[in-house]
Amino acid sequence: MTMHLEIVSHSAEQTRRIGLALGEAAEPGDTLLLDGEFGVGKTVLVQGLAAGLGVRGTVASPSFVLMVQHQGRLTLFHVDLYRLDGRLDDEMLDSLDDWRAAGGVCAIEWPDALPGDLRAGATIIRIEATSEDERRLTIDSDAPHLIAALRTATEAR
Repeated sequence: MTMHLEIVSHSAEQTRRIGLALGEAAEPGDTLLLDGEFGVGKTVLVQGLAAGLGVRGTVASPSFVLMVQHQGRLTLFHVDLYRLDGRLDDEMLDSLDDWRAAGGVCAIEWPDALPGDLRAGATIIRIEATSEDERRLTIDSDAPHLIAALRTATEAR
């Protein structure tokens, strides 16, 4: 059953903390599809996710290399499909499927090009700027552990 949650973040640091809660609760095979315009905070959310997974070091957008793998409690596969301009070839589709099956956590920015079978079961996070600092995060997920972590993190605020 898909659960729906909306969260308002008032700063980049709060968006990072939301990602942290996701990372701390993440389980092997979790896939997050991050949708939103340029500069809205997708990578900031992934930086928090990485911190929650225990990743050390810098986490930046993999725009020019497509995918970056980070080691933590679980492996984080950070994917950016923007440069593919909606075109995914069979080799790339196989790679995405392999990454998802590897037992880590996969965070995919610009997921519009993904076919339905790779979107199935994923947590979809839409980020929208509502002001210069404020963001509305709309989350749709079949993963109760992620929704519970987000609810706890936002209630503790």
